[in-house]
Amino acid sequence: MIYLLRDDLFGAERLNEIRARLGPPDLQGLNTTVLDGSRLTVGELRAAVAVVPFLGARRLVIVRRLFGGRRADGAGEATAGGRRASQGDARMQDILDYLPAVPAETDLVFIEDEAFDRDHPVVRQITRLGGEVYLPDPPRGEHLVPWIVRRVRTKGGRIAREAAEVLAELVEADDLRRLDLTLDLLITYVGEQVISPADVRTLVAESRDADVFALVDAVGARDGRRAFETYRRLLGSNASPIYIVAMLARQMRLLLLTHEAMARREDVVKAVAVHPRIAQKLARQARTFGAERCVAAVQRLAEVDQAIKTGEIEEELAVELLLAELTGVQAI
Repeated sequence: MIYLLRDDLFGAERLNEIRARLGPPDLQGLNTTVLDGSRLTVGELRAAVAVVPFLGARRLVIVRRLFGGRRADGAGEATAGGRRASQGDARMQDILDYLPAVPAETDLVFIEDEAFDRDHPVVRQITRLGGEVYLPDPPRGEHLVPWIVRRVRTKGGRIAREAAEVLAELVEADDLRRLDLTLDLLITYVGEQVISPADVRTLVAESRDADVFALVDAVGARDGRRAFETYRRLLGSNASPIYIVAMLARQMRLLLLTHEAMARREDVVKAVAVHPRIAQKLARQARTFGAERCVAAVQRLAEVDQAIKTGEIEEELAVELLLAELTGVQAI
């Protein structure tokens, strides 16, 4: 069977259901192939689909980002919203022409970044062949809070409507997977209690603190890509660049205090006045960051903070340049 899913929470859940049809996890791995659609040729798709299931009745072939967005070689583009692909995009048409030949024992799943309306040629072809086009609209606006309440209920938890409203404001609604993970954390956090607004604020703040630790870890390892991914995740959680600068400065100062405590062989928990779990993370990061590097980072953070506040540089760009400097890579 052929499927068209969006690369979001709903698409991921539907893909898990399809994958479960393959059998136990070990069989799923043996009978699953994932392909990069941006570089995929018709011949490569044919070859992957033609493989016979191993020790099972079905195979799963997942193709990501084939029809939506620009091809890797810059040739034609198939855009969302029902706009047809360029007439010159023979590659897409060849793949659509091939779809009737997909074996009955193979589940072919196309996962796209965006939705397609019912007039898109991909939707029409998959529908004509009896496939499934599963592109539900994500909850937005006034529909988000009721969705949060229902979602918590399906997970076996309870949440006050006021708490759902706070969560809808604090977490980026466009990233439902991150929102759903936050719901799981909240349910675990409160146990059998009803999730309150205070619970939401506490946990979301803790989540940001965890990202700050992850950002410092990435900077300490000079891992520019991970540092920028974490930075942008913080931005996505509505943390402002100036807040991130302040949190990084605070973290560096804690690392300096940890260095001093470790040099004097003192208990970091008592010397820095933090929770034991936080003390363990600080001790680990202090070993990565030498004291001189911490001092230099604090000085640069102060300079960046001043440049932002005086309007010398746009704040997001300032932090990106700082991260590039601290990790020794170009901004990405």
